[in-house]
Amino acid sequence: MANVTESRVHEARFTSFGTTFMGPLLSFFSQSLTNNVPDKAPLYFLAREGYWLEQAFQHHLSGANIQRESHYLLVSRAFLFKIMCNDSRSYAYSLKSSFSGAFYDLIRTRFLLSDAQIKHIFDEELTQELVYLPEDKKKIVAILEEHATRIEDIISPSKQAYISYLKSIGVTEQDKLHLVDLGYSGTIQSLLGILLDKDTHGHYLISSNPGEHVIENHNATMQGYLKENVKIGDGYLPLDRSMFLESLLTAPFGQFRGIRFNTFDSSHFDFYYGRKVASQRYFHELEQVMNGALSFCQHAAKHDISFTTDELETMLASYLGKANMVPHAVRHIFDIDDDVTGNGTVNALQFFGLA
Repeated sequence: MANVTESRVHEARFTSFGTTFMGPLLSFFSQSLTNNVPDKAPLYFLAREGYWLEQAFQHHLSGANIQRESHYLLVSRAFLFKIMCNDSRSYAYSLKSSFSGAFYDLIRTRFLLSDAQIKHIFDEELTQELVYLPEDKKKIVAILEEHATRIEDIISPSKQAYISYLKSIGVTEQDKLHLVDLGYSGTIQSLLGILLDKDTHGHYLISSNPGEHVIENHNATMQGYLKENVKIGDGYLPLDRSMFLESLLTAPFGQFRGIRFNTFDSSHFDFYYGRKVASQRYFHELEQVMNGALSFCQHAAKHDISFTTDELETMLASYLGKANMVPHAVRHIFDIDDDVTGNGTVNALQFFGLA
């Protein structure tokens, strides 16, 4: 009986934390989407954050007695870098972040190519060369273009399967894609627009690059609902410490890394993911946190409860700027992986000195 009681206490702490911290944020974002996206336009929620953002949106709609179409869309920057590895239009994004090390490590970590794939495409001597970004960008582009045919042979199966997957959830039939993510610069939005040759409208909690853009002859609108025109390092706490939010807003699986047609049924797909971090290994506890947040979204919509940007920023400042605001029982789930930038796994609370 003592163990049962202790378990219920822990569950209550998780749920309560989700209600008070994530609930207002998800309610604000969901209400903003409802008020700003055309009624008949399906919303596609991106990457790992989209797993919970989409559920929060549907809970908000349920509370408000509204029906709208939405989908969770599997995607990651690194996966798009991979299937567009021979598309020069993508290099402005895939070769943007700094890097120093062997060419082999750049291709393996930035483009998710396996050891066998790298050896099939590139000579061993080339893979051991040291490269630096941004200094060697032109050199790296030249190498990729020189090996474009071999790269195409490697990435084609994944690319074909992914396009079919997007078609299966209605993405390819849209004239304009309405995409939702936590933020911030719109890299995935830009790459999807290039890949599919479509206009896009990105809806973000925070947008560092808002407004109308023309990307490879297509219009890309980026809109932030909490804040716009801020970049990491500007002093805006919800963005500077966005890792804190991302560690909770995560799907139950690791980074999306690959897709194939199912061997026995080509109308189905097999998905492949990277390693799990703490919030995914203890996903049953994260679910308790998010259940509190989702219930709050539904309750707030049903009773017409809303938050201003000032109110939400004040609440976020407390959790993101003060130590010991997070219950001890929840702290172990604040890990996040940042492989694209080479930082590995990082604990958000420890990183910002909040533990």
